Amino acid sequence: MTILIPKIAAELASDVYLVQNSASVRAFFSRPEFASDLNKKAHLAATVGFRIANVQDGFGVCAVGAGEYKNDVFLIFRGSTNKNNMADWVSNARIGVEFSKTGRPVHIGFNHIFTSMLSDIEAFMAQNHVRGTIHCVGHSLGGAVATLAADWAKSHFGNTVKLYTFGAPRPGLLLFAQHVTNKLDKKNIFRTYHATDPVPMIPVFPFMHPPLNGYGHCIPSNENILSAEAHDRVKYINSVRFSTWEDLEKRKPPYSTESVVEQWLESANPVNPADPQVWQWIDASLNYVVKKVVGVALVSLQGIGTGLITIADKIAWILQKGIDLSVHIGRLVFHLMRKIMQALSMAALHTDAEITQMFIGGILIRLMMKMNTEAQMAIYKYS
Repeated sequence: MTILIPKIAAELASDVYLVQNSASVRAFFSRPEFASDLNKKAHLAATVGFRIANVQDGFGVCAVGAGEYKNDVFLIFRGSTNKNNMADWVSNARIGVEFSKTGRPVHIGFNHIFTSMLSDIEAFMAQNHVRGTIHCVGHSLGGAVATLAADWAKSHFGNTVKLYTFGAPRPGLLLFAQHVTNKLDKKNIFRTYHATDPVPMIPVFPFMHPPLNGYGHCIPSNENILSAEAHDRVKYINSVRFSTWEDLEKRKPPYSTESVVEQWLESANPVNPADPQVWQWIDASLNYVVKKVVGVALVSLQGIGTGLITIADKIAWILQKGIDLSVHIGRLVFHLMRKIMQALSMAALHTDAEITQMFIGGILIRLMMKMNTEAQMAIYKYS
């Protein structure tokens, strides 16, 4: 069973950005991982921007492998290129939810991009009679699309499917993340991210990454999150150049343990917005507190057609119910709101009497807008 080493996977995820014309397509397909036969390669065009700015754009490739990858297939997708095509970020910014091709709730913009390429992918797969491993690869937005592709491929073929993403945003809700984790198997999902890359932090909870019950391959990084440097695809190549997947798997972030998250919430130390990892702590804390109220099912957050304000309202309702449920959870909600407000440079929250459902919803909307803004800047500068 073949596997891409981190360096090759990161190079493929980066180099596919250049595939926009016939010359660059030929150059990309000359890589030794791909078969020399031109009939075993295809350039994919996607519709990006959804209803606001529908644009056809070179977005990825299909290729049959060569050498040790003989009989394998590569599905590789690029991320946003806002400097040349603002429609890409429009697709990212659509935070609504719809069902994927396998019937799970996913981000509507990512799903639209994938489905616009699906007929070409299906034709390629049928023509080449896939027998080996299917490798799905992408950086940033391309990683989210690659996740949808991996889910679809595993559901339609009996092959092993391996998913490699770098700095990818969250592609869907809990039911989707559970499905992909179980379907592909955690050992075949290589979600790689820098600890201070803002893009993997969006859309905020209840959107989730597969694999569940693990934080993927976290790479320590110290850049200020506002600089967005950690999203640079070349930085990802350099970060994994001399690593194995086992090396990366061992680098668990501190917020991967629930007891540590609760200690962070209840600590008296104020949050410093300049701390490059504070947003990861906040996200992990939001996830933890909501689960304390409703458990891992999170059924009320799985609705189709969800928008940013609707998500904030639903989470606010749940957190308010948590306050009513127990004193302990009420204190966790209070500490969570304090931490978020400090990170947003808002005036301090002094008593839990100030917390209402409307108040919580307003704070969550500000948090979501803040994270979307930082991720948008990262994609603009480093994709």
